[in-house]
Amino acid sequence: MKNNKPGRHLSARLLGVTILYAAAAIGGLTYAVVGSTVTLVWAPSGIALAALLAFGYRMAFGVALGAFLANAWTGIPLLAAAGIATGNTLEALVGAFLLMRLAGFRHAMDRRRDVFALITLAAIVSTMLSASIGVATLALGGIVSLGNYATVWTKWWLGDMMGVLVVAPPLLVWLSGTRTALSPLKAIEALCLVAALVLVCHKIFGAPELAVHGYYPASLAVFPFIIWGALRFGPWGASLVTVIVSVLAIWGTTQGTGPFVVNQPVDSLVRWCAFAIVVAVTGLLLAASVAEQRRAQSELKSSHDGLEQRVKERTQAIADINADLRREMAARRRLESALIRVSEEQQQTIGRELHDGLGQHLTGLALFSATLQHQLHERAQPEAEAAGRIVDLINQATAMTRSVARGLYPAALEVGGLPAALEQLAEHTRSLQGMACVFRCGPDVRVRDPLAAINLYRVAQEAVNNAVKYSQASHLRIDLTRVEAKYRLAISDDGIGADPERIWQGQGLGMHSMRYRASLLGGTFAIEKNAQRGTTVAVMYPDQGEQNEQQQRQHGA
Repeated sequence: MKNNKPGRHLSARLLGVTILYAAAAIGGLTYAVVGSTVTLVWAPSGIALAALLAFGYRMAFGVALGAFLANAWTGIPLLAAAGIATGNTLEALVGAFLLMRLAGFRHAMDRRRDVFALITLAAIVSTMLSASIGVATLALGGIVSLGNYATVWTKWWLGDMMGVLVVAPPLLVWLSGTRTALSPLKAIEALCLVAALVLVCHKIFGAPELAVHGYYPASLAVFPFIIWGALRFGPWGASLVTVIVSVLAIWGTTQGTGPFVVNQPVDSLVRWCAFAIVVAVTGLLLAASVAEQRRAQSELKSSHDGLEQRVKERTQAIADINADLRREMAARRRLESALIRVSEEQQQTIGRELHDGLGQHLTGLALFSATLQHQLHERAQPEAEAAGRIVDLINQATAMTRSVARGLYPAALEVGGLPAALEQLAEHTRSLQGMACVFRCGPDVRVRDPLAAINLYRVAQEAVNNAVKYSQASHLRIDLTRVEAKYRLAISDDGIGADPERIWQGQGLGMHSMRYRASLLGGTFAIEKNAQRGTTVAVMYPDQGEQNEQQQRQHGA
């Protein structure tokens, strides 16, 4: 069995539109101002437009049937009733088409563009079609004379415009499903708004003393309630306030009370209709502006929150990266320190082995070779000359081995202190490297800390080796001076004077070794250009011995 539920819904909607349209039309025609077919109170135009926008163009059949029944009820010829119904139907179809296709209309009425589209395309343009067809039908039927055509057309047009602007908005907002549930406090506020509005409207539009005298400013008292409804309850509140004001105003006007009543009932209804249109336009535009402002504020807050969240994420990511870098740098420093310690231990071990082991063996071999040479010489053997050359080579190897051993762990450092070791370093540089090297020591220099002495010597040794390899210098100078409470060790050359980064390129471990030794002493390490356009490597560190003596004197005092 087929599901005919959609069909039943369509039939129910068509029937509902037909009944609602016909009932509203018959009610409005009771206030007819031209015969029995032209009225300024025409709610059906708003009902028809809302039905087609909400449920589709098929609702036009219900509009056409309801319009025909209502006009036929007035007693005009059926052909004239059919012509007027055609104009009413086309008005709704054209209005809905223009709003949906040209304006991208949204039923919630929370955008000013939707309100302007409703005013221009539906309330002004499409209602002209119904007024033109309807008045033309009445003129052809002899109900309206051609001399009154413009006047009747204007009244018809104003009545349809009022229905579109006053009746359609609350229906559209209600059918759109965008209304939010009211909190208890908001519901109490809404009741207070309605009660105060009804009271004020009754005082204004139910006052006989305001009739005929043209006290139109009295009607302005309703606008604070329009503003209240628009600001606090949006399009739904503004449109409901407009309906309440319009109903109470038409009630008072038809009863002969209120500021719109004049001697001619038709003119009274014209004034009421114009007032209702102004109230509707004001409320709808204000409500849409407020809704747009709130939506913009919400979007701005959402963007701000999103940006703040992204900033927090980026900040956390940067913090994590910094933490990783700190851990890597700490690990690198530990590795460098370990390499330096291993290098020192290996150098000391190699120095001792060269001095104690290989040096002793070479000495023994030299003695043996000398004895062999002496014996061969006494026997006048021809091999004596070759043995002499062997002795010379062994003596040279022994001297070189001891020189290397002293360079790795100089004995002068233990015997004569740091100045003696640096003087020996300058001498070895002159003799072994063939480069002029001078050592100068200040008269007040007393390096009493063995750890400081060995570290300063290693810095000088590393700097001299790098200068010999990379500086292309002809002269080197080693200076050990005292500046106030600090010692300064400087190794200067007159070489190429390139940037420090280029001078030490490829010497990463040596560079880090010198920096590390300076930091062990609590000092600073620097590489800079000097007056000879070469490079100076300098270490500044505090005199720990003097500091300790000062602390002891302070404690003693």
